[in-house]
Amino acid sequence: MDAKAFGSFLAETRKARGLTQSALAEQLHVTDKAVSRWERGLGFPDINTLEPLADALGLTLSQLMHADSGNGEDSGQPLEDFFSLMVPNHIQWTSVANAIFWLTIGLALWILLFLPSQVAVRWHLESNGILTPSLIIPKPVACLITVGLGALMTQLCKAAELGLFRCSFFIWGRAFHPRLFPWLELVFHLCYIWLALSPLFAETMMIFFN
Repeated sequence: MDAKAFGSFLAETRKARGLTQSALAEQLHVTDKAVSRWERGLGFPDINTLEPLADALGLTLSQLMHADSGNGEDSGQPLEDFFSLMVPNHIQWTSVANAIFWLTIGLALWILLFLPSQVAVRWHLESNGILTPSLIIPKPVACLITVGLGALMTQLCKAAELGLFRCSFFIWGRAFHPRLFPWLELVFHLCYIWLALSPLFAETMMIFFN
């Protein structure tokens, strides 16, 4: 559905409920200008506004997203099923990134306590099949690098979660292409989590080979 069709549906439903733009805006804690923009097809509500908007109009989220007023009854798609169209929300990706970061810090402390003062961070495979260290640095430097990279990757994951996955493209894509977009988002999430795992993987290699 395009913004114009959604806006027309929103305006008709609001008027049918006897609400003015100002009254609806007050319930949603937004400005009446925002409601006016939605109804004129100049934008979509924010993801956090969808549920309160559906409640204010007496609709389910499914009915709101599909512009179907129905007969006031549930369309058969429960609320939990609708939210499954958002990113697999049973997985808290920000929490996963945070857990990886704290594990990175934990392994860095373990390295500081138990490994030699100099650690190999790069290895070379000899022709006889033996790994030999090709780069050795002080372990505090190695730990600072891995923790710093871990913090950077964690922030990138959080920025993607708050930015990329909250944009209108993904929000509406999940609703109208429920089979494709959850998988597409899952691929994006796994890519970011893989980046967050890189410093942890580097620390694990240091522990195994030093």
